[in-house]
Amino acid sequence: MRRPVAIVVGCLLSAAAVTGCRSKSGASSILKDKDEVLLQRVLPPALGDGAMALVVKGGDGEVELRLAERRAGGALTVTHTSRPGDEFRNLSVEDVTGDGKPEVTTTWLGGQLEVIEVLGRDAQGAWKALLQNGGQTIEERRRSEGAASFWITSRTYEEETGQPPVYQTTIFDWNGTVFAESRH
Repeated sequence: MRRPVAIVVGCLLSAAAVTGCRSKSGASSILKDKDEVLLQRVLPPALGDGAMALVVKGGDGEVELRLAERRAGGALTVTHTSRPGDEFRNLSVEDVTGDGKPEVTTTWLGGQLEVIEVLGRDAQGAWKALLQNGGQTIEERRRSEGAASFWITSRTYEEETGQPPVYQTTIFDWNGTVFAESRH
């Protein structure tokens, strides 16, 4: 019975921490005036002590992902922002490279396409896009060694007039640095 209470208290403390990061000037804050937090997730310690992922709707109506981390003095600072699509759909934290460390994966809607972005750390610890691509459908499949492959299917528009649409699936596999188009 104590565990649910601890989870609720932890969530309330996390929400208070983010709300408390709003500043009048907006210069060094996570949230600016009129920002609305749509999703907030504390990231595992492997991604940074006290690191958080936030999906924020700005005062201009645009939605973006913000990754924030604790810096010297304990203050949360935004260390990465991205907006790979128009409408946020989902965020997951899982090891998709098979290296035992989690990555942040988000899906978005961009026009009529589903968009995926996989974020990981570079050698210096900065966030970088390991994959950012879109298609009509995106499927994640696991390989035997644990890394994910992303199967992205899109229309080619190569059909003749009056013919049914032609679709092509491109597979993106982990090559040790990024998810690159596979030559299967």
